[in-house]
Amino acid sequence: MPRKRSPARVLGTQLIDLGAAAPSVVSQRLLQMATAGATPSARDRREFTRMSSEKVSAAWESWGAMAGYAMRLNTAATQTALAFWMPWAFAAKPLPSAEDALISMATAGVQPYRRIAVANHRRLSKRAPRR
Repeated sequence: MPRKRSPARVLGTQLIDLGAAAPSVVSQRLLQMATAGATPSARDRREFTRMSSEKVSAAWESWGAMAGYAMRLNTAATQTALAFWMPWAFAAKPLPSAEDALISMATAGVQPYRRIAVANHRRLSKRAPRR
């Protein structure tokens, strides 16, 4: 059975992936903007539009993931508190430590940005450069 990775290790791995992919994507897009000049092609305009909409989409997805994690954590804490008075109704579940909870919430928030940056890095690296 595989060993479960710690929340800090998962967050660290995601941040390393994001830190490696983001500079490459930024440099490739800046080069595309510079070569497009004042009259970008349809391909360039699609990429520039995609660049903007991805950021908004990742922000919404990130907020949603963090809010969802906070609600699950709040529900578990409420059930744990209620199990004290009504043990027949709720099974007490162990809650994560405060540090693990914050790290897990940060992981949920970083994951959409990492996924999009890594996907863009792969996609833009395969693309033939314009001449």
